[in-house]
Amino acid sequence: MTNQIISLQQIELFWLDLPQKRVFQSGIGIRKSKETLIVKWIDREGRIGYGECACRPDPYFSSEFLKGAWHILQDFIVPQLSQQLTYQDLLQVLQKHRGWNFTRAAVEVAAFGILRQQTEQNLLDQALKADAIEKVPVGISLGFYPTKEALYEAVVNAIAEGYQRIKFKIAPQVDISHFEHINPLLVEQGVYVSFDANGSYYEQHLDQLQYFVDTYGAVIEQPTPPSRFDILLQAKARFPKLKVCFDEEITSIGDLVKLHQLHIVDEVNLKIGRVGGIASSIAILNYCHEHQLPCWLGGMFETGIGRLLNLEMASYLPDAKAHDLSPSSRYFKEDIIAPAVQMEQGFITVAPSLESQVVEAQLDKFSTQKVILKP
Repeated sequence: MTNQIISLQQIELFWLDLPQKRVFQSGIGIRKSKETLIVKWIDREGRIGYGECACRPDPYFSSEFLKGAWHILQDFIVPQLSQQLTYQDLLQVLQKHRGWNFTRAAVEVAAFGILRQQTEQNLLDQALKADAIEKVPVGISLGFYPTKEALYEAVVNAIAEGYQRIKFKIAPQVDISHFEHINPLLVEQGVYVSFDANGSYYEQHLDQLQYFVDTYGAVIEQPTPPSRFDILLQAKARFPKLKVCFDEEITSIGDLVKLHQLHIVDEVNLKIGRVGGIASSIAILNYCHEHQLPCWLGGMFETGIGRLLNLEMASYLPDAKAHDLSPSSRYFKEDIIAPAVQMEQGFITVAPSLESQVVEAQLDKFSTQKVILKP
């Protein structure tokens, strides 16, 4: 795979802004629409590959943000590409750029799409050590709600739709009474729950974290800031029962190995863009498989382009209880793929979903900026 030559005629960059059905609020902030960058790789034979740079427009999830990604793609990455290069050549070009994982991933994913069309092979199946499953379990992520009644209604709806896990966004400012209100429902229905703090708990907030540790005993995703390992150690010492799923803190296979060897990781949220692309994701998935480390696919509210790749990767995690892969119809009034991915009672059947295609008219409809770049 790494020695296969890929040609490049041009790259088209699209800055999209997709209207959401509703406002979503978490510890990071409030999002009313989904801004994202799409990389369209066109080879010299007219084949097309797409990749999505799903970082946020602000530097609140990571130091990467969309305006910076737009600049990096035009002024640094694309000018270093040639009209013909191997997949390994491409990886070496991308690795020169420190950070900017979401941006680099978008280019690699687009090129990987070309490679798959050329070889007509299931390259992921060849590279990953686990066997793929036909149906992927889906979880839902619920943000902050203004009232306990609104949160209760959201939980009732999630249960009715069959979601295999309900993940609640939390932060120091959340109202604990909201969770006390929904506790009886969660217990009665036997709901599998987890929590996501998006790194929002500092030293002064650890007392507030105790409620979730003691009441639920559930995994808490990224409870402390990714740059403050010292606070995480304080939290683990204060709450021995604290189970941690790492998200923002894992940006490479090296991060995962370090945390695993320190015996401090209980679960891994893999985001393909956050770790820098497909090659890095393959290394992480194989490591988790070899060490029987629980792992699942997280999301960045991607369009259908990123969501389909997440779904395919998730199929190689047969032991995962649920992934953050709600159909994009939950978030967007319109997506850029057709047909839309369908969920049935908390599961998505992989094979028919991957037959969905990008609708060029939708790309143009939601594009606020577009540039064409030649190698």
